[in-house]
Amino acid sequence: MKLETFEDFQRAISEGKLVDVSDTAKEIGISIPVAVSSALWKTYIEPEESITVGQTKNERIWNVISLLLSTLKSGMKPFDDSSSLMVQYQVHFVNDGVLTMTSLQAIIRKAAEGQSFIQIMLEEESEHKQSNG
Repeated sequence: MKLETFEDFQRAISEGKLVDVSDTAKEIGISIPVAVSSALWKTYIEPEESITVGQTKNERIWNVISLLLSTLKSGMKPFDDSSSLMVQYQVHFVNDGVLTMTSLQAIIRKAAEGQSFIQIMLEEESEHKQSNG
């Protein structure tokens, strides 16, 4: 799902395609709006089956955002097309005692109207991967 404008970003949230996690992002130190894809949310952050062992929903959100910030601070060179930065990174999730490493992609969009935002998704949802593969 390619989002070009902040309006597209807001519409995707209102349509349920993205889940707003901006409040947690602010706690971690990211001041621009942040949302995760509904696929990431439903599969790893808040799966339908109840999780009896492992991380809480808040711990999983915190990991997704804090590891993005850590990756950015590590000096990793993101893909840059001047209107957006694309960052790939990995997060471990613990669901019912099983540790799973998952590849994520974050797109930091510098929208023309001056409002920036971050969209985080599973790597297989990537617009870059879809256009190349």
